[in-house]
Amino acid sequence: MEDSILELLAKKMTGERFDEVVLGDEEYIKRNEAVAELVRRLGEYDLSQEERLMIDRLLTANNECNSRFSELAYIQGMKDSVAILNELDLVKGQTS
Repeated sequence: MEDSILELLAKKMTGERFDEVVLGDEEYIKRNEAVAELVRRLGEYDLSQEERLMIDRLLTANNECNSRFSELAYIQGMKDSVAILNELDLVKGQTS
């Protein structure tokens, strides 16, 4: 049960709510602009449709992998937070 709740929270927090935080971060914005510039430059190459599709699939797979990494990092952070609160006896109703 714990993992399913954490999974739901992670999807919510690393999704739309997290977007608000990320889109306000100057470093993220700078890196995202660099990616956009590279995508623009890639468009200047004379690539076949098949090559473009393969690059698109590669980038999509990489983005999905990074998204899952973010979800897992969030879940682990939540678990670590609960463990710290438990160690400090700040979690009510918890038995060790």
